Amino acid sequence: MGFGLALMVVLSSTSPTNGASTAQTSPVLTKNPIIGIHAHESLFHDEFIASSYVKWVESAGGRAVRIPYDAPKEQLLELLSSINGILFPGGYGDPTESAAFMYNYAISQNANGTYFPLWGTCLGLEWLVKLTSQVNDTSILDHVDARNVTSTLTFLDNALDTSRLFGFNRATFAPLESKALSFNYHQWAITLDHFMATPTLRSFYRVLATSVDRKGAVYVAALEATAYPIYGIQFHPEKTPYEFGLNKHDRRPHYAIDHSYEAIMASQAFAHFFIHEAKKNAHAFPSIAGESQALLYNTPSSNRSYPSYEEVLVFSSQNQS
Repeated sequence: MGFGLALMVVLSSTSPTNGASTAQTSPVLTKNPIIGIHAHESLFHDEFIASSYVKWVESAGGRAVRIPYDAPKEQLLELLSSINGILFPGGYGDPTESAAFMYNYAISQNANGTYFPLWGTCLGLEWLVKLTSQVNDTSILDHVDARNVTSTLTFLDNALDTSRLFGFNRATFAPLESKALSFNYHQWAITLDHFMATPTLRSFYRVLATSVDRKGAVYVAALEATAYPIYGIQFHPEKTPYEFGLNKHDRRPHYAIDHSYEAIMASQAFAHFFIHEAKKNAHAFPSIAGESQALLYNTPSSNRSYPSYEEVLVFSSQNQS
């Protein structure tokens, strides 16, 4: 699917700021933020959200609502004005019309003084790369051998101390460099060389960390926008505490996830950072009833996708006939 919506982004419109100091000084405006999680289409002709993303958000004191896969503009605007941040989860496919609209919305909100974070995990980072570069195909990405593997991070340019993301909890994130704690499950990424050779990306984002695939390719593992609270990580912190699926034929773990104390602490620190960022705007649902109806607390879960996911939340597709 093409973007359809023009990406009305002026990359030079906002001067880069000192990220760490900006994150520390922005006031808390919402104590219990709500995150909109972009749903994905499923092979069952409906939509789903992996429960691990919802649990990850809730583990840090956040709450979650669904953003339908192909929500119309009017519904998106109503939702976006009611939530405090957006999460693009892992999965497959190109950015949707909804994703392009939300990306532009986040930039517009931040450029006009409302602190509004956008977070991309795995495919979510790839979407950010495509949306920012305005290249909606895999030519902006590189094929890597990083499916079902735990990796180390290499922090760049003192990111542990100077970035908003890793500077949030240096002590907890530091072990990610010396131990293979980050779980990866992707065949696409953007290599560091490719990123640095792409001016639209280099001027908008700062690469915070890299990882190396099985064949030695160095790819971007974590980045943050220099002027906006937009973040992308290529690995899966949400899986570390919540995905334990076993293969049915041999009862061995389906994923090579590290469930160690340090890995789980890092997972929680990523969640706490994102939720702390989402506390910095005052968006709210217009009514308690509307908020309660949208929250995912009471959405039934399904184990139909086990062992890939322990649980998923399933929704009827809005564009079903």
